[in-house]
Amino acid sequence: MKLNKNYEFKKNYVFTEVSEKVAKFKQQNKDIKVYNLGIGDVTREMDKKLVEVMVNSLKRQENPKTFLGYPPETGYDFLKQAIKKNYNDMNINIDTDEIFVSNGAGCDVTNILSLFDEQTAVIADPTYPAYFDSNFLVGNKIILLPLNKENNYKMSPNALKKDKSYLIYICSPNNPTGATLSKEELKQWVDFANQTQSIILFDNAYQSFIVDDCPKSIYCTDDAKKCAIEISSFSKSAGLTNLRCGYTVVPKLLTRQNQMLNKMWFIHQCTFFNGVPYHIQKGAEFALSKEGQKICQKNINYYRQNVKILKNKLAKLGFSFIGNTNSPYVWAKIPNQMTSWKYFDYLLNTYHVVCVPGCAFGENGEGYVRFSAFAKRSDILAF
Repeated sequence: MKLNKNYEFKKNYVFTEVSEKVAKFKQQNKDIKVYNLGIGDVTREMDKKLVEVMVNSLKRQENPKTFLGYPPETGYDFLKQAIKKNYNDMNINIDTDEIFVSNGAGCDVTNILSLFDEQTAVIADPTYPAYFDSNFLVGNKIILLPLNKENNYKMSPNALKKDKSYLIYICSPNNPTGATLSKEELKQWVDFANQTQSIILFDNAYQSFIVDDCPKSIYCTDDAKKCAIEISSFSKSAGLTNLRCGYTVVPKLLTRQNQMLNKMWFIHQCTFFNGVPYHIQKGAEFALSKEGQKICQKNINYYRQNVKILKNKLAKLGFSFIGNTNSPYVWAKIPNQMTSWKYFDYLLNTYHVVCVPGCAFGENGEGYVRFSAFAKRSDILAF
């Protein structure tokens, strides 16, 4: 038997390492209050109406006439129709058989790699660690495109060869920098992908935080259906992180080597996935309704206000940060010569504040830290 040796060289998942450091500190300092501004998880409770919808949906399981067994692997039609309407509201037409309901964007963005043989992945640096980690573990080649002040924290296809195809990861708004691509910038990537037969994996888990005219979907761009897979989530928009629900759109127009990726992903989900529970999908459906969107918007506005408070506090402490308006995170330049991990330790031990060291998101994150507006308001005010 041969094992995947890449696991031998893979470091611990960065957020696990942060959690272990914080747990150790708490164990050694049991009387000290720790203020967690590093958390990428929501902290606001779900609205009672949203919970009520899911509880009432779950109750049907106690009635033999309404009992349900396994859910459809690709999602119930009622939720697919709600997602389709959400796209229609953006003047985008998506068919329901192009929508695949899943247990979260994080799972799909890594599992999608099973559709491809050896690839060269193009990944921003810094960005969400799962992109790099998953490609590393399956043995793909990786090209890192640096994000920095000089390029306004946005990557472009100009540095890539035009006679080669790639698997391109785009997260907009980006985690951790918050930089968001305009329609024109997305069009550059779409044109490049179509010209080179590349495929874009577009992660828009934070699209509900976009307040300017930047696209909330890559399908706002002409011809994107021919080259892009879009992965989204209800975790941040509806607070379903504990319950797990997301979806992936694989257009039927997306073909490579005479194969429809839509059909391939359908086979994958039917083989490796047993579907999202009915009551959770009913909650997601409600979250997309007019009433549900108003309810969810209250928590989103709460986190946006947290961003403003965080920025004001950090500015007074001498931090500089990029001027994003579409992100629940603040990407801050460390105001001295400390490394990211040293500054993490300094904040934790001196002020009992938790952040995420920038180097955790890539080498170009060194010298930065990420603060999260998903933190509790009381923790932000105490900082």
